[in-house]
Amino acid sequence: MGDLGHPLQELNCRKRKADTDEDAQISQSSQSPSDPILVDRPSSPHLPSHAPRQPPSSPWLSTDTAHAVWPSEHSPTDSPPVSPLNTDPVHARFHKRPRIDTHPHIPDRHPSSRASLPPHSPTRRSRRRHEHRELLSPSPSSPHPPVLRIEPHLPSTGNIHPALQPPFPHIDLSSPHIPSLHPLINRQTLKELDLSAILRNPQLRHDLLFDAGLQFRPTSGRKKRELSERYWRAVAQELENGCTCISFDMEWRPSDCLCVCRRVPLPSQNPVLTYSTSRRVLTLRMPSRIPLLLAEFLEVLLFVIQPLTSISDTYANPSTFQAQIERHAAQAAHLRSVFDPDLIHQELQHSLFDPSGLFVVIGQTLKSHCAPMRDRAVDAMVDVAKACAPGGGGSKADAVKAVRMCLDILELMKLDIANHQLQTLRPFLIDSSGQYELKAFKSRRGLSSSLDVTREWIKSSHRQLLASPTFAHPSFPSGSLNYGSLSHTQKTYVSVLKGLTDLVFNPPSTAPSTPQNSSSTPFQAMCPLPLYPETTYLDSARLLVLAADAADTAAVYMFLLLYRQLVFSDTGDLPGVAPDQSRVSDAELLKLKKEIRDISSSHLGQCFKYGNLEQSSIPDVDREKWSKTRQDIVLQVALRAKEAQIGSSSRPRSSMDTPHFHAPDERMLKLAERWSETHVRPNSALGTMLNNRIRDAVFNQVLAVAYPPRDSFPPHTKAAENAPAPSSLASGMEPLADEIRSLAERLARLAHIHLGVYLPLYEQEDILSAITTASA
Repeated sequence: MGDLGHPLQELNCRKRKADTDEDAQISQSSQSPSDPILVDRPSSPHLPSHAPRQPPSSPWLSTDTAHAVWPSEHSPTDSPPVSPLNTDPVHARFHKRPRIDTHPHIPDRHPSSRASLPPHSPTRRSRRRHEHRELLSPSPSSPHPPVLRIEPHLPSTGNIHPALQPPFPHIDLSSPHIPSLHPLINRQTLKELDLSAILRNPQLRHDLLFDAGLQFRPTSGRKKRELSERYWRAVAQELENGCTCISFDMEWRPSDCLCVCRRVPLPSQNPVLTYSTSRRVLTLRMPSRIPLLLAEFLEVLLFVIQPLTSISDTYANPSTFQAQIERHAAQAAHLRSVFDPDLIHQELQHSLFDPSGLFVVIGQTLKSHCAPMRDRAVDAMVDVAKACAPGGGGSKADAVKAVRMCLDILELMKLDIANHQLQTLRPFLIDSSGQYELKAFKSRRGLSSSLDVTREWIKSSHRQLLASPTFAHPSFPSGSLNYGSLSHTQKTYVSVLKGLTDLVFNPPSTAPSTPQNSSSTPFQAMCPLPLYPETTYLDSARLLVLAADAADTAAVYMFLLLYRQLVFSDTGDLPGVAPDQSRVSDAELLKLKKEIRDISSSHLGQCFKYGNLEQSSIPDVDREKWSKTRQDIVLQVALRAKEAQIGSSSRPRSSMDTPHFHAPDERMLKLAERWSETHVRPNSALGTMLNNRIRDAVFNQVLAVAYPPRDSFPPHTKAAENAPAPSSLASGMEPLADEIRSLAERLARLAHIHLGVYLPLYEQEDILSAITTASA
């Protein structure tokens, strides 16, 4: 049950007939139109075969299965409907049986004396024994399954001369176009929500410090929905007609299904690839998904209803939950007694399985564990399963829907349990976060790792602070802070604040420019960024988001500066407009800032990456997109500048007046275009200067909020009180006061948590001692 890599045991327990009986049965069945397909002797006759024997030719099931909800799977030796490869069912019995030739390019690694014999037609007995093995089953290390060539129609006379096979594409069995053999909701995916996994996840425990209401939520991305739909369609198709085939063209693109179920036996473990020479279609004959689904369904059910088995002695005393553990074990034993995957699989093959009774028991068990808000979903699942009972009017799609609904409910229940455990242990996780993160970092470093990048990062910040040691600080009586008069530990603290600010505004060149959405998952994977300090590996996603927001702020600052220059440009060609009438109000700047962000619709800071349109390394799509976005913003800025020059935006209008737009003249547009091409580009002098201005303003606010250090980080309201007023910002930065304050608060919180963990390590490493000794 637990090892899903092996198929379930064969349900046919009949004893193998003697060879004489088998030959007699073969001769009797030779007149049937569903004779075994002709199989050429493989070119590698010594390949091992571990496939179980197929059932006898006589059918198991009763012929009255027209109204069955759960039909049996067609056996390769039964008489299923005519395959699509044979388009003339009337004359099917008068044609020769189709031939399956093995791939002629498969080498024979174990040549024998029989390999030199001329080919001969296999006897009835040899053909029968070939059906009892998987045709060229690949080994686990095989990069792709074997290829079988299918000739749908053979001439009545003459020998077969196989054509040269075209080169087959590389087969990726993990392709999203191939439905998975296992359900997407399984024990492996749900183990990430187990209590032991939560307690051993440094990233999750680190994220708890930033988000007090952090919870697990089900993922609902487009990719997951498509994979889930493909899997359940494949399960429904197998229940419908027993087909597990999926077809592709020679470019490995999905194609109309070309069923080969009658020509290729159902593989037990590894899929078999077939090739149709007439249609040039590749078809994968996949193993059955039903046994794997039943086994995983039961294990997931037992895994969810026994959440207390994973509680460790370190965090709770299992004896206090002994009564609940025993009750859960009794429920699990009862479920095992009524949910036997082997028996259900056998009943499915006989079209005798009634899912209504089983799902009633499952529904009662789930209601004793799930939250009251899940009761309605459980009742809906049971109602769908009851409709599949004899006379209930349910269909095969309803049966598949009931299983799918139950797995979805089990995933939601596991999420509820994980969120409850997370909420209960939150105080403990927060109190022990510093010691745990430091211990996890030291174990992560190992013996071969070092802190070279972190050392250089702190030393670089220390040198910059020594060059200009005086900073404005509202908490000191003198109103300023002298870096040179601080103690060794205080210098380390302030140097880290400076270093984190520099990482946001001047990130390393190898860092990704477009951060991923951090809200899509409850926590991000521990992925250290190249050239970043080793101690920031848990804050990689946050640093990228902060860097993107800082670049956006700098880009808006640049376009606002362009607006000011256009407004105060020469207005001599405008009749009746005096230069002293041109004014820039804060309301107009805030309105233009919102319009710039609306036009960009994405990270405006990408202008510092794609601003140089002559770079050949930039993709054409990104280059064209940024070029159009820049032109739209420049046009909007020029339009607002022209309105400010004429003064139309300040004229009072009634609500019934039609707005008038004053299009900028050609001279202003050319001036704006030349200005943007010169300055809105990577590493431009003006862009660097504006970015440094915003960086210094943010660092002053971070220093005012985070230093002197406090035992607990103050709320956002107190942080805003300690921050400098917008009037203290440099001229022209007043419209960006909200962006600067938001960056400072988020960066100060990150620095407070970071230093709470790694400041003892920095002091132990004594990073600043070498610089202090050299300067002395």
